[in-house]
Amino acid sequence: MNITKTLVSLATASALSCSFANAGSSITAVSIGGTYSEGKYGTDSSTQVYYVPVVASYQKEMFSASVTIPYIKIDSKGSFTWTPSGPVPVSPSKPADIQNLITNFDPFNPSSSTTTSERTVTDGLGDIIVNAAYTFVPAQGLYLKTSLLMKVATADDKKGLGTGENDYSFQADIYKPIGKSFLYVTGGYTVTGDSDKVKYNDIWYGTVGTGYRFNQQLSFGANYAYRQAMFDSLEDTKTTSIFLSYNAKNGLKYDVSYTYGLSDTAADNAVTLNITKRF
Repeated sequence: MNITKTLVSLATASALSCSFANAGSSITAVSIGGTYSEGKYGTDSSTQVYYVPVVASYQKEMFSASVTIPYIKIDSKGSFTWTPSGPVPVSPSKPADIQNLITNFDPFNPSSSTTTSERTVTDGLGDIIVNAAYTFVPAQGLYLKTSLLMKVATADDKKGLGTGENDYSFQADIYKPIGKSFLYVTGGYTVTGDSDKVKYNDIWYGTVGTGYRFNQQLSFGANYAYRQAMFDSLEDTKTTSIFLSYNAKNGLKYDVSYTYGLSDTAADNAVTLNITKRF
C-alpha cells in the first residue's frame, strides 16, 4: 500500500507489469485503495489495522514519480507503533513512556506485557511517501526500475501512527515478460531515522513473484516478500500474496490481493482493494 510498502502492498506486481509495459508513454493516474489486516503480532490479542492510501502518480517516458498520502486506523489492546514493517507492539503501555523506561524494558519485545483490559483505537494521517524512479532497458525484454523513496514523518508518533522520523530507501525492480507469463524481483534498502528515544535497524527488504496475463485486461500472480526486522528482538517479516488485476476499457484499473503472514511480526491475514484512474 505500503508506502509501502510499502505495506506491502497489493499493487507491487501489477504496478510493475503496467509500468514497464507502458514505459515510453506519458500517464497521469490517481488511485485510492484500502487494506484491512489482522494479526496478533506475537501478543495474546488480535490487532486490526485499516490502511487507506491516496496515490497521485505521473510517468513520462522512462521517468515516473508518485506521492502517497495514507490514512491509518489501529484497533488493538495495548500499544502499537506503525512502522514500515507494519504495527510493532510497544511495552510499556504508552509510546511516550519509552524514554523513561527504555533501560528497564525492551520497548519492542512482543513477549513483554502489552495487553490492557480495554481495546484502544487510534487513527489519523500516516507518513507521506514520495517516490521518484527511472526505468532502464539493459537487454531486450528485460526492464530495470530504480527508485528513490522518502517516508516523510507526517504521522503523529504520540498516537503510534508513525515513528516520528524520516526514512530514505533505494529500491530496484527487475521485470521479465515470458510470453503471457512474467517474473519480477524487488530488492531495497532503507535507512531509518533514529529518534532520541529509539534506535532503529536499517533494513533490507525484497520480493520475488510471478504472474500470468490472460489478456490485455486481466492478470493474476503470486509473490513472496521478506523484510528485515527494525529491532533485533523481533522476527523478520515474511509474507506470501496472491493478486488479481483488471484493466477496464474506461481507464479504470482494479487490483485485489490477499496476503498471508508467515512470521509472528506479519499480519495473519490482509485483504487489499485498489482502484486506479488513468488520464
